[in-house]
Amino acid sequence: MSELPDNIKAIQELFRPRFEAQNARMEALAAAAFADRLANATVTHDVPAEEALAVLDAHAEGESNV
Repeated sequence: MSELPDNIKAIQELFRPRFEAQNARMEALAAAAFADRLANATVTHDVPAEEALAVLDAHAEGESNV
């Protein structure tokens, strides 16, 4: 693949700080949304992790009677 022309590289460098700032803002928003969802989660089944993983594994393998 060929190198980009210098004028395209210059434009990329010009906008790089804006894109990096936007990425940081979006990552922070996603982290905050996940933290909020986790904080407001309700436990519906008190199941040990091993049992839950076994059910998920069986489901992934296509067992329909799980």
